[in-house]
Amino acid sequence: MFNKIQNYKSDPIESLFDRLAADSDPAKIDLGIGVYRDDSGKVPVMQAVLRAEQQLIERGLPKSYLSPLGNAAYCEDIEKLALGADHPILIEKRIVSAQTPGAGSALRAGAELVNSLSPESALWASQPIWGHQLEFFDKVGMDIHSYRYYDQQNSVLDFDGMLEDLQGMRPDDLLLVHGCCHNPTGQDLNLQQWQQLADVVIQTGALPFLDVAYQGFGEGIEEDVAGIRLFAERVPQLLLTVSSSKSFGIYRERAGLLSVIVSADDGTDIQSVRLKLRDTLRQLYFMAPDHGAAVVHEILSTPELEKLWRKELDEIRLHINKMRKMLRQAIELANSDFDAEFIERQHGMFSCLPITEDEQKHIEQKYHIYMLPNARMNVAAMKDEQAAVLAEVFAKVRAARQ
Repeated sequence: MFNKIQNYKSDPIESLFDRLAADSDPAKIDLGIGVYRDDSGKVPVMQAVLRAEQQLIERGLPKSYLSPLGNAAYCEDIEKLALGADHPILIEKRIVSAQTPGAGSALRAGAELVNSLSPESALWASQPIWGHQLEFFDKVGMDIHSYRYYDQQNSVLDFDGMLEDLQGMRPDDLLLVHGCCHNPTGQDLNLQQWQQLADVVIQTGALPFLDVAYQGFGEGIEEDVAGIRLFAERVPQLLLTVSSSKSFGIYRERAGLLSVIVSADDGTDIQSVRLKLRDTLRQLYFMAPDHGAAVVHEILSTPELEKLWRKELDEIRLHINKMRKMLRQAIELANSDFDAEFIERQHGMFSCLPITEDEQKHIEQKYHIYMLPNARMNVAAMKDEQAAVLAEVFAKVRAARQ
């Protein structure tokens, strides 16, 4: 049987890890994997997380099974964190949520749920997008359409192109939109654009699937989700996934949320939706691990720890903004005719250099600078002294075009 597996293509992230491991150059620069690193290059563990874990251990952690819907207290916390405690959706109880093993599993489960109800539904995803996300929808057999989102060579949002493409959506098609700190571009929608997008969703009858993975990394915890809160007030129904990996720095604990938000006036039986979601999850993986969710709930239900977490997350955001400003200045210093304003304007960890695929390969092979597809660079992984190195290499690449 297994000899049928031949020349299997590796995932882009795993391929990057392999190339990095094989590169013996001590000056190599890793701007690939999407984790936050501090000035020393380490992935820090928040003090709020450490204290929450200690409190949980002292009380005694339960080890019994939970429902496939997972940690209900965590779900309530994250609903309020993303939507706001007084959002109409929560007040009207139009939401069913499950704790999932990270946001990736939530996307996969959402795809499974929608496909089971509407096998003809297709997915609409931005161009570019984090490629791994598309696999979750491809796995259930969904057709995948791309919509214009970001003009990489000019480093601007192509919102007009986005709206034009999305006119092709059909009723019940899934529209995948990143809620903030868009991966891989860092280019977000503003409040007016969120409202215009809601108009298109209402007009076409599409089902939005909002992905919030970096709340607090852009402009602030509340500011980063202001757009999706407005959007959610206008559209009749949607799916929502929220990751706790980045915002709480618990990457390997795999804590996420999947919410189904139903219409207020179409006769939906929300208890049946809850049972259907529960069974969908049970059929995929039975139940999610609880440790990360328990830690997050401990933080958000303990005022002292929540205050500390908000302070630590603000410090991370400010550090990322500092690195963005530093990189912009370094690039403009090395490229006097180039405007790198987009790097400082964009949000979160990521931005895409305006280079071609061949130029990206050249940068990796000659200068040992590693990025993921679309020249996605993790600004939050960069050390101070690496900004000037990257800027000089970018100048050489641009000079070689002439």
